[in-house]
Order: sequence, then C-alpha cells, then structure tokens
Amino acid sequence: MEPLRSQLVGIPRHVNEISEIVGAIIANNFRTDVLHADAQEVDVGDINITAYYDPELDSMNRPCIELYLVYNPLDKIILFDDELFDTLTKRLCDSLCHEQIHQEQHRARYWETWDYDTDDVEEYLGNKDEIDAYSHNIANELLDYTDYQNVLTLLNNPSTIKLEHSVNLWVYLRTFGSTDHPVIKRLLKKIIRKLPNVIYDR
Repeated sequence: MEPLRSQLVGIPRHVNEISEIVGAIIANNFRTDVLHADAQEVDVGDINITAYYDPELDSMNRPCIELYLVYNPLDKIILFDDELFDTLTKRLCDSLCHEQIHQEQHRARYWETWDYDTDDVEEYLGNKDEIDAYSHNIANELLDYTDYQNVLTLLNNPSTIKLEHSVNLWVYLRTFGSTDHPVIKRLLKKIIRKLPNVIYDR
C-alpha cells in the first residue's frame, strides 16, 4: 500500500477513484477483486472493510476473494490524512489475511465447506475455521497495542481485555460472556500458538 500514499493523502478523491486506485494494487498482487459499498453504520469520513472468500471460485482457479471498501452514504469525496491512510491499510491487511487463511483451510481439505449458520453469531464465531482466522487477527491487534510479554499477560487475564486492546477479542468475550466458555478457551490457546509466527511475519 505504501506506493499509494502519495496518490491518496492530501488529495480529495471520489469514492469510485479510491476503489479503483486501491483495487489496482490489491488485484495485481493478490488476485482479489476490490469493490465498494455504503452503509449507515460507517462514520462520515471513514472507510471500513468487509471481505468474502468463495471456495467454489477458488476450486476453478478464479479470483476468489472480494474486498469491499465501505463508506457512509453521505460521503462522495474522501480527503485522506496519514492517519486514515494507515488505518485503511491495516484494515485491508487484516481482512485480506483473514480471507487468505480461509483459502488455505479450504484448499487443505479440497474445498469441502463446513455447514454452519453465519446469521447465528455464536455458531459463526465458534466455528473452528473462524477461530483459526480470528486468532491471527487478534494476535496482530494485541501486538499493535503492546509488546509480546504484555500480550501474554493480557491473555493470561482475559477478563481485563478492553476494546482498545483488540476489538475482535473483545467481541468474542462479549458474545460468549465468560472466559471459561469452551470457545474462548480454544481461541486463547490458538492466539498464543499464533503469536510467534505473527511476530516473525512482522
């Protein structure tokens, strides 16, 4: 993303332009389609990311990940500063990594899919594929917040986790309600196992 900083920061851009500029570099490097949408839940002047992996397209060797840049419906022009650019870059990386993990999972089992209800939050977050993918995101979030030793301290005391430490871990804890829940225990173990690789990738 860094080559795009000079094309975005300080230059008013229409949302269509932003999607085209970001989409070109993401598509060229990752065979990923970048689209855009709007949602009232997104703050004015901000950009959120949603993403989707399609195992059927992957099995046919076609581009199989879609990333959506999501804007507030009132936003037609976005003026980036360095903070917004860095935030967008991090969100793109997190979303793309999450979907690439799903891609690896499906390829390892020859694109067999698990049957679970994505509208049921507990069933969705408790699925082992999602635990695996979110544990990677959470490890990154925690390491963005503090160093490795403090991350271990936080994970050993999960009841102290706050939103600013890791939004995804916070959501898991709020969803399942107890640090003794089996899903939370599996997630915490997976995060600890992921940490060395995440640190190495940085």
